[in-house]
Amino acid sequence: MFTITEIIEATQGTLLQGPARGNVKAVCIDSRIAKKGELFIAIKGDVFDGHDFIDGLISKGVRTVIVHQSMEVKNSKVSVIRVKDTIRALGDIARFHRQRFKIPVIALTGSAGKTTTKEMIAAVLSCKYKVLKNEGTQNNHIGVPLTLLKLKTDHRIVVLECGTNQPGDIVWLANVARPTVAVFTNIGESHLEKLKTTDGVFKEKWALTVFMGNKDTVIINADDAHLSRQKRQKNKFKIITYSTRSKSDIKASDIHVHSGRNLSFQVGLKIVELNSCGVNNVYNALAAFSCGVFFKVPLKDIVHTLKAFEFPKGRGQILRLGQGWLINDTYNANPVSMRSALQTLQAIETRHQRIFVAADMLELGSQSRELHQAMGASIAAAGVDVLITVGHLAGLMVAAAKRHSKKIQVFACTDVESAQKCLTKVFSNGDAVLIKGSRRMRMEQVAEFLLAAPKGSG
Repeated sequence: MFTITEIIEATQGTLLQGPARGNVKAVCIDSRIAKKGELFIAIKGDVFDGHDFIDGLISKGVRTVIVHQSMEVKNSKVSVIRVKDTIRALGDIARFHRQRFKIPVIALTGSAGKTTTKEMIAAVLSCKYKVLKNEGTQNNHIGVPLTLLKLKTDHRIVVLECGTNQPGDIVWLANVARPTVAVFTNIGESHLEKLKTTDGVFKEKWALTVFMGNKDTVIINADDAHLSRQKRQKNKFKIITYSTRSKSDIKASDIHVHSGRNLSFQVGLKIVELNSCGVNNVYNALAAFSCGVFFKVPLKDIVHTLKAFEFPKGRGQILRLGQGWLINDTYNANPVSMRSALQTLQAIETRHQRIFVAADMLELGSQSRELHQAMGASIAAAGVDVLITVGHLAGLMVAAAKRHSKKIQVFACTDVESAQKCLTKVFSNGDAVLIKGSRRMRMEQVAEFLLAAPKGSG
């Protein structure tokens, strides 16, 4: 609950009309679900403008609204607060609410593996604490504040995934969340259209630490070239490291893939098992293991939780596909995550074909052609039997793959529907299929098509 005075002070807004006294019980930005007694923040999106719905909300009993344009409502009992930017106001209120609580806030970022790592961390910490986390990928300037606004007195830890696609996004989220623990997965070729280089990616991601002090902790992947340099820098916060190769505080050894379906590794005297054959998931698990150790979760509980962990939909899910397998990694793609998914396809056990349905990797800027061609070479080198591409950029993988392998079958498709038709011709029961591409490429439709087919259901 907030007072109207607190809202005005938090947002540095101006009261245009209505009473300055009173309370709101919650904050809402969706006019479809706003209720009596809530604060409605009018946000202008790509399709809808929240300002257009204010009159209707007032008739439902909403009595406090935040706007970014001058407006007058006929009901004098409605408090109208004007701010420069309603999205920033949402963040300001979330930061105000977050600072009411003296509990740890874990924020994590990286070029790949963020959502899986966030879910693993939350699962491990939930063994001992009541955890608040952002649902799905609510990791942006809307999702992070809305998550923090759900913070209640019975929560003991917050776990927040923080995403970016342009300079300044992460520092804004850090200012709102004020993390006490920052976790970094990796740094690679992501959002290069605006971040330009991997150094630019690192600079943007590392901004998560800007507001951290000497009582705070940063957890990093010591095998990552950009992140490992921070061990040698003078930082005001404590650094904990995890790795599979480099010297670190939490190190995985004896990594084994079993029957092409699951894997295990050792940390100290403990053997950790994962329901995945993707070796990249060892890093995600190590980040969660590190958080568990830091927050004194019993080791046996950490190990048990990671063994039982179910991977989020569309993020490296391994599903039975007739007598074969589907690796559903359709949520998004960049070169880092695509290389990781390719490792999973290599590792999975099959006596039949390995098929990769690969779509465009977007937002890679001037390096886009080069990175797609390099991916084609990597796919051929990984021993993939069939490559089906979707989109113009992914089509660049075809020529590169053919140059590096005489055995690989390649098919360039323009859209999802063409890829589905192609799959019906080349797929046979027992094949292992990996499907991956950027979010806008709608590759989940290919996965759904394959799972619904007779060969995919047996």
